[in-house]
Amino acid sequence: MTDDLELLKGLRNSDEIAFKTLYKKYFSRLYYFTLEFVPLKDLAENIVQDTFFTLWNKRHHLKDNSQLGAYLFTVTKNNCLYKLRSQRYRQQLFVNSNDLQELELNLDVLSSLDSSEYTFSEIERIIKQTLEELPPQCRNVFTLSRFKGMKNREIAEELNISEKVVEKHMTKGLKHFRITLKDYLPFVLYLLIK
Repeated sequence: MTDDLELLKGLRNSDEIAFKTLYKKYFSRLYYFTLEFVPLKDLAENIVQDTFFTLWNKRHHLKDNSQLGAYLFTVTKNNCLYKLRSQRYRQQLFVNSNDLQELELNLDVLSSLDSSEYTFSEIERIIKQTLEELPPQCRNVFTLSRFKGMKNREIAEELNISEKVVEKHMTKGLKHFRITLKDYLPFVLYLLIK
C-alpha cells in the first residue's frame, strides 16, 4: 500500500495503517524542508507533526484527485509561515539583526513557493531528466541512496565498490543536481529526502 492514491482512499476511510504509511513516507522530507526555514529541530518537528494532525483532521475533505505530496508540502509551508510570523517564535529563533534579515528572507522565499500539482510534476520530470544525465554508476549510487534509502555501506556492498567510491559518486551526483535544480532547491529537498 505505497501508491498515494491507495493511501488517500485508505486515509479517507480512517485507515490508521494508511496514515502511518504516509507519515513514514513524508515525515523526513517535510522535516528537512522545514529545517531550511526554521532552524530549531524541536520546532521543525512540531511543525511537521501539526501538518499530519491537519491531514488526519481533514482526511474526509480530501478529493479523489488530491496530490498528497503537494497538499502536505502546502500545509507545512503555511505552518512555517505562521511560526515565522509569530512574535513568540521570532524571539526564540532570531535574536540579532543578521537573524532578522534571515527571517525576512525566509518569509519571502516561503511566500513565493508555488506548491501546485504542476510545480511538483515539473520538478519530478526535471529530477528524472537530471538523473538520466548522470553516468551509469553515479546514477545507480544516487538512486540507491536517495530513492531507496540505502546507507553508503549498503550501497558499497550491493555494487561491490568501496565506500569512498560511493561517496565520490554521491558528491558528483549532488553537485550536478544542485547546479541543474538551483532554482527549485526547497522543492528538491522535499522530493529527494527520504
